[in-house]
Amino acid sequence: MSQSVLPPETPNKKERVVWIDQLKGVAFFFVILGHANVHATFESWIYSFHMPIFFFLTGLHFNIEKLALTKPLAFFKKLALRLLVPYVWLQLLSMCLRFVQKTVIGHTETPAALYMRGLVYGHSRMADAPSNPLYFVLVLFAAEVLLFCIIKLTKGRRFFVFALSLALLPLSLYTEHVILPWHLNVVPAVACMILCGNLLGRFYRANEEKIKTLTLPRTALWTAVLFAVGAAVWYFNGRTSIHGNQYGRDYLMALLAAMSTSVAFALPVMKLPKIGWLNLAGQNTLLFMGLHKPMLLCMEAAFPAQKNKALFVVCACVLCYALLLPVTLWFRSFAPFAIGVRSDFADTKIKIGQAICIVGATCVPYLYAVNHLMDGLLRSTPLYTALAAVGYLAICAALYIVLRRFIRFPFLPLSEESAT
Repeated sequence: MSQSVLPPETPNKKERVVWIDQLKGVAFFFVILGHANVHATFESWIYSFHMPIFFFLTGLHFNIEKLALTKPLAFFKKLALRLLVPYVWLQLLSMCLRFVQKTVIGHTETPAALYMRGLVYGHSRMADAPSNPLYFVLVLFAAEVLLFCIIKLTKGRRFFVFALSLALLPLSLYTEHVILPWHLNVVPAVACMILCGNLLGRFYRANEEKIKTLTLPRTALWTAVLFAVGAAVWYFNGRTSIHGNQYGRDYLMALLAAMSTSVAFALPVMKLPKIGWLNLAGQNTLLFMGLHKPMLLCMEAAFPAQKNKALFVVCACVLCYALLLPVTLWFRSFAPFAIGVRSDFADTKIKIGQAICIVGATCVPYLYAVNHLMDGLLRSTPLYTALAAVGYLAICAALYIVLRRFIRFPFLPLSEESAT
C-alpha cells in the first residue's frame, strides 16, 4: 500500500494519508485513557505525549512556503471554519451530555451559565466548560495564527521562522502559573511543537522509501528503542501537561520524550493495512476530542463506586471509543459542519442535521433560563410549561432560518477538506 506524504511542490493537492489518520486514531485512545481515572504514574506517561503527538502531526504537513504566499483573510477564514466553528458546535452539544451527567444521573442542577462562560474562556481553571478538552482546538488555532504571522513577518524564510518562534518560547516557559483565556501563554510552546513536527515531516519525506521498506524485526527494534528513550526521558523529566503549561524539569526533555514516543507509535502504525474504524476515528479527532470527556463523566456518574477500578476504566474507555464511531458516522452524514468537514449547503440530510444540532445546542441553556425565570415560581404550572415549549420552538425555528439564509460560515465549501 502506498502511503506517501505529499511533497511541498504539490501544495494545492490534498489527500488523506492512511497511516497519519490511523496514528491519530491510536493516539486518541490514549487521550481517553488519560482523562479517565487511571493510575497517576500511567497518567503521567500518557500526558508526556498524548497532546504533543497531535501538534507534531499538524506540523507534518505545515507548508511554510505555501503559507508565505497565502492571503491573511483567506487563511483566517479557512482556519476558523476548520477549528472555531466546530469548537462552538461541539461545546454546545456537549452541554446535553453534561446535563445528563449532572441533572439526570447526579441529581444536581446543571450550571449552564457557568458552562457558557467556560465556552468563551476556554480554560477550565477560569470556568468549567461543557467539554474542557476542547481547549486543544483553541490552542491549535492560536498557535497556527502565531506561526502564520511569523511566516508573513519573515517572508517564509525557514531559519528566521524557527529563530523567532524559539525567541517567543520563554513566554510559555516562565508563565506556568499564569491563567489566561484560551491558554494563550501556552501558544508559543505549542508553536514550537508544530515546527518540530514540520522537521519530522521533512525527515520523513527525505527518507520515505527507507522507512517504508523497514522489515518487521527492524521496525520492532526501532519501536522498542524509541519507547525506551521516551520512557526514560519522561521518568527523569517528570510530569508534563499542555493544559497546565507544565513541562517537567526542562522543556527540551519534555519535547524529546514526546517526539520519541510519538515516532515509536508511528513506526508500527505505518505497517498496518487500512482499518476502517481506526481510519474513521483518526479523520474525525475534533468530534472525539469534543464528546469523549462528557461521555466518560456520564459513565462515571452512573457507576460512582466503580470509577476508580481498573476494569471499569478500561471498559469505559473502550465503550466510549466504540460509541463515538457510530456518532461520527451520523455527524459526517447529517452535520459535517459541526466537525469541520466539507458539506453541501443544499443537501436535505444537512438540513435535518442542522435542525437536530440547533435543538441539541440550545435546549440546556433554554431550560436553565426558563427554570430561573421569576425564581421558578411558575415552573410547575401547565400554562408556563406550554408557553416555554412554544417559545423554545420559536427560537429554534428563528435560528434555523437565520443560519440557513443569512449566515453561511458554518458550512465549508465542497472544495475544502478537513485537515484535523
